[in-house]
Amino acid sequence: MIFGKDGSMWCSPDHPHALVLSADEAKRIGRELTNQDFSGTRDQGVQVNGTVYLPETGEWGDVLVVQHESSEWVYMKSTNCAVVIAHSTSSDKGDQEKIAGAVDNIATSLKKLGL
Repeated sequence: MIFGKDGSMWCSPDHPHALVLSADEAKRIGRELTNQDFSGTRDQGVQVNGTVYLPETGEWGDVLVVQHESSEWVYMKSTNCAVVIAHSTSSDKGDQEKIAGAVDNIATSLKKLGL
């Protein structure tokens, strides 16, 4: 999923495997990534599709990683004006590295395009 830091959706939530965020959830994530202020994330977690995820170990490289107690992870990285976000239920470290790497690659490509 890619959305603007202002909360605007850049992708359709209609795909059966889409990660769905409310506008308020997207705005909060965008604001925290823009300001690099994760105090709300540390205290209250990140809400994605109504589920609260708490910081796992903080970051995986430049990718912010948050975890739900039921072994679900959300990976996020911001660009100049957007946020790239992915969701996983895999606890396999190899899978997690691939997902974090994909989020990082997409965000880096968007930054190179000025987005």
